[in-house]
Amino acid sequence: MVGARGIDEILNGKDKIIIGTMLLFIVILMFLLNHFGYFENSRRDKILNEEFKTSVIGKYVDKSNHMTPKLKLANGNEMINYFPKHNVELNIGDSLIKRKSSTDMQVYRNEKIIYSINLLEK
Repeated sequence: MVGARGIDEILNGKDKIIIGTMLLFIVILMFLLNHFGYFENSRRDKILNEEFKTSVIGKYVDKSNHMTPKLKLANGNEMINYFPKHNVELNIGDSLIKRKSSTDMQVYRNEKIIYSINLLEK
């Protein structure tokens, strides 16, 4: 039993060196992963910082990009019309609103909200 005998009686010098080396390796690995941005979620941060209010002015299929359905937006940007988890179909004239510090984009049609899409879900 460990509690009765103590940890010093169970582990000899080599065991302590091995455990210490492993702990040091884990600490260094965690530091390096953090330093090189492994734990950052840049996609989440980008979505949270994004803000727009625009409308759909055109729809087309991009043949050069594997027949990808795309939307032309009033703000000059393009958006891929693909939200498989939500089964969403966007139409010309739909208004898209995304507020800062939110992961949701609301879709309005005829001044009524018809979709709320979580942009973090693919």
